[in-house]
Amino acid sequence: MPHQRERGGAVFTIFLTVLFFSIIGAGLFAFIQVAKVNPLNPLFLENSPPEIELGDDLLGLGADPISIPISVKDTGMGLDEVTVRISQNNEPKELTKKKSLQGKAVEEFSITINPKDLGLREGKAELQVVAFDQALWSNGSKVSKSLIVDFLKPHIDVVTPQQNAVVGGSELVFYKVAGKRPDSQGVFAQGSLYPGFPAKYWDEAFKNYDDLYLAFFPVPLGFDESRDKMSLIARDNIGNAATANFNHRVRARRLGSFQFQIDDARAENLKTTLGSHESNEGVKARFSGDLVTDLRYLIKASARHDESILSDPLSRTEGRRLWTGSFLRPVSSYPSNTAGDQRVILVKGQELVKSPAAGSRFGVSSRSKVVAANNGRIAFVGDLILHGT
Repeated sequence: MPHQRERGGAVFTIFLTVLFFSIIGAGLFAFIQVAKVNPLNPLFLENSPPEIELGDDLLGLGADPISIPISVKDTGMGLDEVTVRISQNNEPKELTKKKSLQGKAVEEFSITINPKDLGLREGKAELQVVAFDQALWSNGSKVSKSLIVDFLKPHIDVVTPQQNAVVGGSELVFYKVAGKRPDSQGVFAQGSLYPGFPAKYWDEAFKNYDDLYLAFFPVPLGFDESRDKMSLIARDNIGNAATANFNHRVRARRLGSFQFQIDDARAENLKTTLGSHESNEGVKARFSGDLVTDLRYLIKASARHDESILSDPLSRTEGRRLWTGSFLRPVSSYPSNTAGDQRVILVKGQELVKSPAAGSRFGVSSRSKVVAANNGRIAFVGDLILHGT
């Protein structure tokens, strides 16, 4: 009989053990289902907070709504919650709250802030981003950025009454910017801003006119006066912008065309030269064996490469006049075409390239001396694929 009692006690102990672990397991399962967190993950005990990134160029809030990109990362258990708020005079306003991110490693989003709708007043405000992860300690981090709230916009007055130009040509306009000094200004046409500069840097006669500006701008080749518009724009460093229309007449220009033939030997040499550039290694995989087709691939890829390198130096402006006097021809001959003329290159009678010419062509010998057309500065020195060194 004592043996039977001992066996019964052992069974009861096993029963309690199974019951205990069943309760623990059920609780653990319920916790995982509700919290969407696995406490058995070794990272559950990590203590590294999330990383928050805000745009460094964000200086303030203006009269118009602004979109602010935000990036939050967590390399451990992942994100649980992100809150964005703005505070002024100790009165916080919640802009958004992202809950139950379920361990996402990265959360990237944009928040649109309309200062006037939020009731913000001119002065200072503080933007805050707070993030927590899913670790046991609920590691948190906060990034705050002090911002200026300013609703004053620049004001533009056009000085020159009329601008007359031709498609593909250039023109200039004088204008005044009052109210505040702009961070950027100029002529806006077809999605591009052509910056202006203080007129006092153009001529000493304007040295006492601090609010007077001058912009040189090209008339794009595809400009259609019945459809396209040009306007002046001035923007301060926090995004307050003002625009003004100015009178302009743009005359269409009949563009010329020219073509030249490349023989097989020169075409093969061109293919070898372009294909040997390291940036075109991936293009070779698309070769079909047809000379003209392969050359088209290489020329398009090479043009993209050169444009990506030149886009930055060619977009910079000094904000002052660099030249004096009239411009001279770089060589003694006359140009055979002008910028915008249709250029056609043929190989074996097939059209290899058809595009507007980016500049003028001068027929000269290999020993001809080329000089600078006027004063200026060097914007780029380096090797390009299509344009050479």
